[in-house]
Order: sequence, then C-alpha cells, then structure tokens
Amino acid sequence: MGQPGGEPPRFQYPVEYPIKIIGLAADDFAEYARRLVERVVGAAPPEQVTVRASSGGKYHSVTVVVTLASEPQRLALYDALRGDPRVVHAL
Repeated sequence: MGQPGGEPPRFQYPVEYPIKIIGLAADDFAEYARRLVERVVGAAPPEQVTVRASSGGKYHSVTVVVTLASEPQRLALYDALRGDPRVVHAL
C-alpha cells in the first residue's frame, strides 16, 4: 500500500500512525481489529481506537492509532490485515 508510481511513503520512525480498518458491522469488530493490530505492533490501547458505522450500517470503520518503529513493521501490519478474512479494506 504505497504511493502511486511505486514510491513508498516516507516517514520518520518512530511515528504515530493511524490505520483505518474496514469490515462488516459486528459488535466485536472494533476489538477484533485492535487485537489484529496489536499482534503486529505491540501496544494498541483501547483509548486509541475510534469506530464509525457506514451510512447504510453495513460496515464499521475502525481507526487505531499506533506507534510504528519501522517501515518493515508498517508493511507487516498491512500484510496481516490483508490476510484476515474479516477485514474488507485497510487504509
């Protein structure tokens, strides 16, 4: 999930990084998404999680703000999210 043209985004690590995870609406999706993130990056405190329902109510958008230590960690996070069956999209 890089920039158009193949250029990876340039961050100065460590960096506070908001990751948005979209999935089908379910009561447990926010906690599920937070734990997915936590497996890769370590701490993902519940107070750093926000949830928003889509206008039709079919999806939940969960934003988790985490501290990333490196570009490989950021890429590993996106790989883990892409590979999860409950995650529709990650931004």
